[in-house]
Amino acid sequence: MELMGTSPKIDLYSHPLFLRMVNEHGFESCDKDTFPQFLQKPGLSMVVFIEDPNRMKETMDALVIAPELAKGCGLIEHKAVVGPPNARKLAVTYGFKRWPALVFFRDGKYLGAVDGKVVDGLRLWADLVREADEIMHSEPHYPPSVGIPVRSI
Repeated sequence: MELMGTSPKIDLYSHPLFLRMVNEHGFESCDKDTFPQFLQKPGLSMVVFIEDPNRMKETMDALVIAPELAKGCGLIEHKAVVGPPNARKLAVTYGFKRWPALVFFRDGKYLGAVDGKVVDGLRLWADLVREADEIMHSEPHYPPSVGIPVRSI
């Protein structure tokens, strides 16, 4: 028996927004095996890390916003999307703590990430573009750590 007001479960990989992102906007769908090859591409890359849209509604927003950001800036040469279950496994390397995240690389080297509520109505489009532009023009550096607390005994 279905409860009134519940939404049907979203199948991310067959959803029209995901398919449009890949088929029309040229994002590569990467997993833990193909992601290292993607990072070997020269030039500026943007990777969208997304979660299960049934648990995190902002995922669907990211599927719309990321292609628009890539199209609007004109600097991004390579685009990829990493979804569940691979996104969680790969994300720990890049130290972002909030989902979804847009992570930028130049020649496979980490530049930075716009994470968290990057795609909801709380962040203005101009702020998102400005933050992404600053990252894309920055120098490569090590990703932040995941912040494991250390205690003395």
